[in-house]
Amino acid sequence: MITSADLEQQTQLLIATVSSMTEVQIHEPSLLPNWSRGQLLAHVEGNARGLARLVRWALDGIQREMYISPEVRDGDIKIQGMRSQQRQLAALVDSANEFAEEFALLTEDQLGREVALRNGRLVKAGSLIKLRLQEVAIHHLDLDISGAFTFEQWPSVMVDQLLPEVASDFASRDDLSLGWIEVAGGTRYPINADIQNGVGGSPTSLLAWLLGRSSGGDLELIGASELPNVPNWR
Repeated sequence: MITSADLEQQTQLLIATVSSMTEVQIHEPSLLPNWSRGQLLAHVEGNARGLARLVRWALDGIQREMYISPEVRDGDIKIQGMRSQQRQLAALVDSANEFAEEFALLTEDQLGREVALRNGRLVKAGSLIKLRLQEVAIHHLDLDISGAFTFEQWPSVMVDQLLPEVASDFASRDDLSLGWIEVAGGTRYPINADIQNGVGGSPTSLLAWLLGRSSGGDLELIGASELPNVPNWR
């Protein structure tokens, strides 16, 4: 089970990376198309505040939207993406604390209350910490700061929960030309029963590849000469 300690550990790693960045680096491109590192950090901040609003919904029963509107969200990312390195760092720390403090207030009953994400999907309030951990850990890679962070630093508890979910999502679609993925010495996850090839590797390497955060150079090909192209997960 993902805990507040798991999120705090990854948050502190992200804070350390942002603390080390220069003013020039903040405004350089991230790995996400058309987003600077500053815009990416503004998105990570906004995600924390949006999830905190959903926590407050679970706390008091008053329905809240994660974001005011898609237009406001996009505008905030564009404007706040231009902030200085110090202001980005301060906003990251403040928003992370806001989410952590709100989430810690949830009772056992409130953890089971349903809230709606920005796409309308209903989730239990207790799962918001999982979503926040994914946001922090995955987007940390997207900053693309050499030597700062690798997918090998993702927490195993996150990988173990997310890999089956991602594999299941791809299995429900028809846009990944792959028969299965297989954890080395462990579980095989079917993707497409009509295709007789697979990919094997460590859970972390498989997840990073499926999420488009790795070229898959450390994976084992089974019944194929090259890795298939992986479409966007979500």
